[in-house]
Amino acid sequence: MNFKNIFKLLGISIIALNLAFCSSADKKEPVEEETEEVATEEEGDGNALSRSLDLNILEEINITLKEYRYPDGVRRRGFSYKKADVTKEDFNLWAGENINFIKEALEKLPEGYSLQIKGHADSTGPEDAEGSKKGNVHYSQERADAVKSALVKQGLPAGRISTIAAGSGEPVSGYDEDDEINRRVTFQIVKTEE
Repeated sequence: MNFKNIFKLLGISIIALNLAFCSSADKKEPVEEETEEVATEEEGDGNALSRSLDLNILEEINITLKEYRYPDGVRRRGFSYKKADVTKEDFNLWAGENINFIKEALEKLPEGYSLQIKGHADSTGPEDAEGSKKGNVHYSQERADAVKSALVKQGLPAGRISTIAAGSGEPVSGYDEDDEINRRVTFQIVKTEE
């Protein structure tokens, strides 16, 4: 009698498993059909798919680049006052940690994208030139240009690097606007204007 109960339980278990597998297979089929439809729609416009991939890659790259700056703010807090001093030893240390990511980022994206180096200043002094004072925008541009030159020496293509001056308009969050940590350059990949 005990033997019969075991066979009954085994039979019930097999039936239950079959029902479970059949019902889960039924649920998966509509999902696969939806996926095929989406793929077919995307194949119709290869350019849209390519642009979408480029934008996804661009977004990922820029999220990472948001953390990049030179000077790094740790080993060297910021550029010297009214200077665009990119020292060889310090820049080589920085490049050793960061340049491979920048090179790979440019290689992943088509020619229509470039690395934008944005120069920054602290709030000391006028924003624009006043008399003999050159102004924060001037020093910001000098810093961006100096870092571009250093990156080109490291092997990055000059034609895929642009520079821009932000002046003191984008201070580092959590610091006084006149703190030297604001004298820096930041990086971003942008679509090149045609």
